[in-house]
Amino acid sequence: MAKPKVDTSYSVDDLDKVEKIKAWLEERKLTASGVERVSQAALARMARIGVSTFSQLLSGTYNAPPSKLIEQIMSAMRHAEEASDDSVAAVETSVFKLVQTACTMARRYRNFSVLSAYVGTGKTFALKYYTRNNPNTFMLEVNPTFTPQTIIKKLASTVIGHDMGGRLFDQFEAMVETLKDTDSLIIIDEAETLTPKQLHLLRRLRDTANIGIVLAGTEYLTGLIRPEHGQFDQIRSRTGFWPETVRKITKEDAAALTQSGFAGEEVSDEVIDRLYEYSKGSARMLVESLIAGIHQFRKGRDLDTTLVDAVATQALCLQKIK
Repeated sequence: MAKPKVDTSYSVDDLDKVEKIKAWLEERKLTASGVERVSQAALARMARIGVSTFSQLLSGTYNAPPSKLIEQIMSAMRHAEEASDDSVAAVETSVFKLVQTACTMARRYRNFSVLSAYVGTGKTFALKYYTRNNPNTFMLEVNPTFTPQTIIKKLASTVIGHDMGGRLFDQFEAMVETLKDTDSLIIIDEAETLTPKQLHLLRRLRDTANIGIVLAGTEYLTGLIRPEHGQFDQIRSRTGFWPETVRKITKEDAAALTQSGFAGEEVSDEVIDRLYEYSKGSARMLVESLIAGIHQFRKGRDLDTTLVDAVATQALCLQKIK
């Protein structure tokens, strides 16, 4: 049988990655009991790529430059390998990608990125993932009890690697000296709780160290900084990336997260639709409550809408969807 014609837009690197994807799928094809562990359809869903497009990519017949989509598949494979048997692998949802962009922009242009999202959309998860996987990234989760002095101490300790003690001025100067003109990035989560003095401190840190800072928080963060000529105008004028507030994950995000949570089997569109309805666009509700609840109480039952309804209404006390 003749081999399919490979599109000339495939680079040598693309072809090498395609072979790695095929090998990865083959290695994970069957469990000891003969059940398929990860199918092409499951990996396609985790990579947020249509099954038909996925098949064309692997066969070499995709009639457009394939590099970006192939890298999405490779990324989904890496995330799947990081997950334990009973957890959901990191999935590049729309929120995950937005966080990566915010961090990349702030780091590259050494200014502020402002990222606001409703609770439960996966913002903090993505920020922590970025911090773990990118050197010279320092993340601080603030809360309303923090003073400007607290922020200096905690940031200095995080950046320098130990609590240096001494005067706050010296700690701030030591932190600036460590960060100055490097590719470092500071991430401040729960930033909607910051006060004018704390924001002024972060602005001074950005200006004197010449680094990027990401301010991330709930929908209230945008209202804090948006007014022109307001008390936070100096932050506003230094912000290079500021997308609209994220209100919920998309249905495509939910499909990718769900498939990742049940990577060893095919998940029907009906199940995904039902889970998305119950989650109301919250990644946290979907992953930590609904998917976790199904794993806990399934006991060998089929993964169908009846099971989803049972877990949602009996284990989580949600109102049944009609």
